[in-house]
Amino acid sequence: MHYDLAILGAGAAGMMAAVFAGEACRHATISPRIAIFEKNTQPGAKVLVCGGGRCNFTNAGPIDFLIRQFGRNGRFLTPALRHMDNKKLQNFFTARGVPSHEETGGKIYPNSNQAKSIVEALLRNIRELGIEIITGMAGAVTAIQRIENTESTENTETTVKIKIKIKTSVLSVSSVPSVFFELVMANGQTHTAKTLLLAVGGMSYPRMGTTGDGYRFARALGHSIVTPRPAIVGLLTQEKWPKSLQGLAVPEVEVMLPPHKKSVRADRMSKGDMLFTHFGLSGPAILNPSEIFAELLESSTTAPLGIDFLPRCSHEELHRMMREWQQKLGKKLLRKMFSEMDGRDFALPQRLAEKWLELEKIPLDQSCASLAAAQMHRLVERIKQSRFTICGTRGFQEAMVTAGGVTLGEVDPHTMQSKITPSLYLVGEVLDLTGPSGGYNLQLAFATGALAGAAMANELVADKHRQK
Repeated sequence: MHYDLAILGAGAAGMMAAVFAGEACRHATISPRIAIFEKNTQPGAKVLVCGGGRCNFTNAGPIDFLIRQFGRNGRFLTPALRHMDNKKLQNFFTARGVPSHEETGGKIYPNSNQAKSIVEALLRNIRELGIEIITGMAGAVTAIQRIENTESTENTETTVKIKIKIKTSVLSVSSVPSVFFELVMANGQTHTAKTLLLAVGGMSYPRMGTTGDGYRFARALGHSIVTPRPAIVGLLTQEKWPKSLQGLAVPEVEVMLPPHKKSVRADRMSKGDMLFTHFGLSGPAILNPSEIFAELLESSTTAPLGIDFLPRCSHEELHRMMREWQQKLGKKLLRKMFSEMDGRDFALPQRLAEKWLELEKIPLDQSCASLAAAQMHRLVERIKQSRFTICGTRGFQEAMVTAGGVTLGEVDPHTMQSKITPSLYLVGEVLDLTGPSGGYNLQLAFATGALAGAAMANELVADKHRQK
């Protein structure tokens, strides 16, 4: 089967691209044949699990703020975000029956609090536009190649012979363009397409079908790939004691990152909540810079990480507070004071304080009055500069997104079209773009998909006019 446009991947980027391409073509009064190929049986599988199934699909920050969240490569996103920023994205879904609201941290959720509302809205639009959705084995692409017809100039009626491994090796001149893509499917079928969009995601959550196919396809079509790494993923600690605090959440910590290449990220700290787990550390403050550790661990067996558990309180303030405990609250147990913090608006979980006392060999029944200066110093260091040795990540199996991907210098940011291979477009997680958790990566997917969809429609319209 020949298609004017083939979209590989029915995730956020692929579905949005299909909607924008289909609507633009309808507006131009042309009816190209468009299909989405998805190897999962369910479109939008990864979107359905985003935000714990609630789907925080964007963030309320201004465009410049959104761009900064993507580090050194963020500027690449400027045209896509101008085309589809967070406000336009919210309006897009509201117009399709999915109003939304803002929550803590600027996270935007559908009012239904169900990710399926987002997926169903896109699927309704896609079907209404007459776009085919091919799933399962029939939608699983195993190989792609770009084909150039070898057309005889002696007779315009002559058929075109194409060197491809399909049962019918002779196609009519009118059935395919002079240059096209051949898609080999898992069920043995072969399709062709004039224009191709790669929107198959990265390597994170492979159980959702994201197994790195996009990198393999892009490389086969001439692109170079920045090494994929797990990102927004939990970190393993060499220290065993964090595992004894499994399930304990600590709000508003500051994670101090090890020295790293400026090419990775410019910042040296990450702020937010953290979580102790059975394997080590997690939570937003840990997850967001995790790609840095994934890269550092490629060349070293371990990497250092520091945590300030009370960034709003200085060393001096903590020392002064503990001296006051000695003088005014002498009979009170030290382990209880950390969770009370003398009535202040910050405190530490008692379980964590007790673990620190244990590590410093301070009895749990020690009173504030007997707190020695050396003990005070060590406890302040534990609070302000706890040190951990990171020895691994939870890998792609648990990573929310993939860092790395198709080199951005090989993609036109104004259209998402490849600079290497004409009529090839690349969007979403397949690109070397990664943001933190909080709706940024879905905004990336929707924005690049929308821009590519509009650009691909322009190409289809131009082709139609040339044919006239």
